[in-house]
Amino acid sequence: MTIRFLHPEMAIWLVAVAVAGAAWLVAYAYKRRSRGRAAVQPRFLRLSRRSTGVRDVAVLALTIITIGLLVAALTRPQVLRERRAAEFERQDLIVILDRSVSMRARDVRPSRAERALLELETFLRKKPDAVDRVGLVGFAGTSLVLSYLTRDVDSLLFYLDWIAEDPSVFYGTDIGAALASGLEVAARDSQPSRKLFLVISDGEDQGETMDQAVSAVMRRGIRVHTIGIGAPAEAMIPVTLPGEREGYLKDDAGRPMTTQFNETSLKSLAAATGGRYVRSVTGGELLDALHTIVRADRRQTGWQTTIEYRDVYGALLASAGLAAVALLALL
Repeated sequence: MTIRFLHPEMAIWLVAVAVAGAAWLVAYAYKRRSRGRAAVQPRFLRLSRRSTGVRDVAVLALTIITIGLLVAALTRPQVLRERRAAEFERQDLIVILDRSVSMRARDVRPSRAERALLELETFLRKKPDAVDRVGLVGFAGTSLVLSYLTRDVDSLLFYLDWIAEDPSVFYGTDIGAALASGLEVAARDSQPSRKLFLVISDGEDQGETMDQAVSAVMRRGIRVHTIGIGAPAEAMIPVTLPGEREGYLKDDAGRPMTTQFNETSLKSLAAATGGRYVRSVTGGELLDALHTIVRADRRQTGWQTTIEYRDVYGALLASAGLAAVALLALL
């Protein structure tokens, strides 16, 4: 254990120990002479000497301890503590978010889309250190890059708010096109950081470019993690009707259309690229899934050693106070 002193010059006050010791010797000698002149019955003489001697020695010991602790506190000692923490490679996260109309289903409260947006917002506000920059891609039948890689969390939150308030209805689910947009985001970046894709969706891929996109992602060595959101049962799809009325999506025959969660494409995509698939039935698992995926994919690059000094003068002052109380009790 290593100790350093911020004010070693204060140790000069240890001379007070010598002064206190000398004063004690003078007082002790005086008491002995006084005791010799006092009239003490013979049968109590030995007991008187023993009890008085033990008490006097205790007073001396407590005095030395109190002064020593106070002087030690004045020197401001600090104990060195060395800590080792693992260092991990920082990675860039590209979020690929399903915006198709089926994400409006309310089998997950308040809806699949709203729950995904809420959990993403919480994740971004408390972004883990393992994530450096974040990009955002929205997709349905087509895909759109909403934000290239950035550390500006407020900018990302702006796009999430915009998505939440956008009344547009998008049909189809083309995950292949979404992956292509994710690759575009990665290609636009000149920094040699490791990229990580995260697809949040509720359904089966309906596009025709999935295999081609997966091959391109694998050539880049990018892992694609997927989160499937939705309950097993069929659910109707709420939409805003003319006149700001709320109704349900219907087919050409006027029958309500339903959506049913299908995880096949999401599971196969994660498996093919070495990623992880997480199922979210209630939406409450989304935030934990996001953190789990980020932690699981980080790579350790080394160790960081930090040295910190911890003040111990508080403990010394407290100990000196206790010793002083005991000393006063004997006086």
